[in-house]
Amino acid sequence: MKAIILHGGQGTRLRPLTHTGPKQLIKIGGKPVSQWGLEALSKVGIKEFGIVLGNNHPEKVVEYYGDGSKFGVSITYIYQGEALGLADAVKKTEDFVGGDNFIVYLGDNVILEGLEELLKFQGSASILLAQVENPQRFGVAQIKDGRIIRLVEKPKEPISDLALVGVYAFTPDIFDAINKIKPSWRGELEITDAIQKLIDEGKSVSYHVIRGWWKDTGTPEDLLDANLKLLDNFLVEDNNGSVENSKIRGRVYISPQAKVVNSDIRGPVYIGKGSVVENSMIGPYTSIGDECKIRDSEVTNSLLLDRSEVSGVQLIDSIIGQSSKISKKVSSFHGSRFIVGENTVLQL
Repeated sequence: MKAIILHGGQGTRLRPLTHTGPKQLIKIGGKPVSQWGLEALSKVGIKEFGIVLGNNHPEKVVEYYGDGSKFGVSITYIYQGEALGLADAVKKTEDFVGGDNFIVYLGDNVILEGLEELLKFQGSASILLAQVENPQRFGVAQIKDGRIIRLVEKPKEPISDLALVGVYAFTPDIFDAINKIKPSWRGELEITDAIQKLIDEGKSVSYHVIRGWWKDTGTPEDLLDANLKLLDNFLVEDNNGSVENSKIRGRVYISPQAKVVNSDIRGPVYIGKGSVVENSMIGPYTSIGDECKIRDSEVTNSLLLDRSEVSGVQLIDSIIGQSSKISKKVSSFHGSRFIVGENTVLQL
């Protein structure tokens, strides 16, 4: 079986973070969002991947993942171009898929359970579902007598609280279904309409309701919540760096060449390769990217992306973009919250 990871979309709800790169490459828990999905699929035995690229800096995706060998998989890149819906993105993969069954995984979601169920699906398709409190944000499934009878994309009036979480398994039957549907009111080819076409034609579409945690990382709040959950559930305590005159409490991962000096680290915390933390209090629930510099600061429940720098500030619930700098000469901040894009300088 092959897997498709969808890496398109503009990430408008995450701006300014997505002005300079795709949302799926934002690091949470020490890894890009889409890497969590790729590794989860690899663990259940899938080794051949297609990554569908949009038009928001696709070269950065290719640069990061390469041919996939450093992740133990092979990767083929498929260019969607203009975003015309999930079904359109899936349609672009037909040559790559060939006659194989395949899994489609939305690259901005984090779903780490239920994947084994999709490997053994019967019929033309299978989908993962989860109960949600806000079904109007998602495609939802209406179930009757243990069968899916109706799918609706982002319904104005809720017909069900079972949301499609963004992972699907298909046979090549889905391509015929996509060719028969028309764009929705949003002007897009909806994957829910294509699956509904399978149902209407009498094809078998199974489902599995996941009971554990999953996350659509569409907003800054979602990213911070996903980071919290991943650190809580998957962070492995280890120290491959240097610690001097510091307190390390709870589960903390310190990457190679990282340095912690005169600081208090309260896990769960991830500190990336080559980062320096001096005279600071970090955590809990904070992920620091590679080659960051944190001095004379307090950082809680936040994401500091690669090469960012903070000095003399107190941050909470913040996301600091790559290569951005925030500084204050006098450390008198009290719980400031920032969402800062890439290559930004703030002097406070």
